[in-house]
Amino acid sequence: MIQDLQQEGKIVLPCLITKSEIGRTAKNAPYLSFVLEDCTGCLDAKYWNVTEEETKLWKVGMVVEVSGDLIRYRNAWQLRVRSLKQIEGNPIDYVRNAPMERETLKRNVYELIDQMSNPIIKDVVKELISMQEENYFAYPAAVRNHHNFPGGLAWHSYSMAQLALSVLNQYKWLDYDLLIGGILVHDIAKTIEYSDPILPEYTVQGNLLGHISMANNLIDRVAVALNVENSEEVMLLKHMVLSHHGKYDYGSPVLPMIAEAEVLTLLDNLDSRLFMINETLNETAPGTMGPKQFALDGRMFYRKTWQDQDNRPIEKETCDQ
Repeated sequence: MIQDLQQEGKIVLPCLITKSEIGRTAKNAPYLSFVLEDCTGCLDAKYWNVTEEETKLWKVGMVVEVSGDLIRYRNAWQLRVRSLKQIEGNPIDYVRNAPMERETLKRNVYELIDQMSNPIIKDVVKELISMQEENYFAYPAAVRNHHNFPGGLAWHSYSMAQLALSVLNQYKWLDYDLLIGGILVHDIAKTIEYSDPILPEYTVQGNLLGHISMANNLIDRVAVALNVENSEEVMLLKHMVLSHHGKYDYGSPVLPMIAEAEVLTLLDNLDSRLFMINETLNETAPGTMGPKQFALDGRMFYRKTWQDQDNRPIEKETCDQ
């Protein structure tokens, strides 16, 4: 498995192609850049010396057995592919899952809702998640970068909610219902923005409208059905969603203008960034710098010497469904 790759040398690995791009050398010769994945991690790969016909053979979503040479390149593992063959297999067996069993996660999310005291926020949030339930607990939180695995949407939201409970304990004047409710539904329209739980692409609606505006529309629909569309609670819940990217440049049509919206934005950033840092540390040998992370301002992160290969920085996602 990818997580067990610890030293340079020849390897044979069953995996899923999750990214396949054709590149050109300085001499205009074609090559393929892959991201290969199994249920323990991802691996960058290059397939040199291929023909034009071969570049068209290997596509995203194919389960393959890959043979090649594992090397360290720019502080990260890279596989130089020698050969590929397609094998039988279900792609779902080669992607990671949330580190909490789905039914447990579902129960924990609804328990957070049950603890709400404001009937309007409670009813709206519960109805939103109920109407999207199957996809809410199956879809990823992103196409790439963070929580980009089946169940990642609900896990990211639940993880943020756990952080929020600590914030609420410290700042008791914050509103539990509004903060937890906003967190649980802030990305709910990603079930519409993305095409599938596994290897998702952006849908037409996702490209043209985006998950922020679609989530705002979902809240409106539920609020009208519950006859609470003119309430202050619905207005503020919509503000939580509309402002959660934090800046106009990041796609928010409005900036956070209530304290709970500010907290949501900060926790969203915290949870997604810590996920990405953990990912790069799991690729990095103790006592060395990891590869540049372009989603984190191009920074490299150092792995402490006492974090050996059997002591990962935080829990990894599991292979279980």
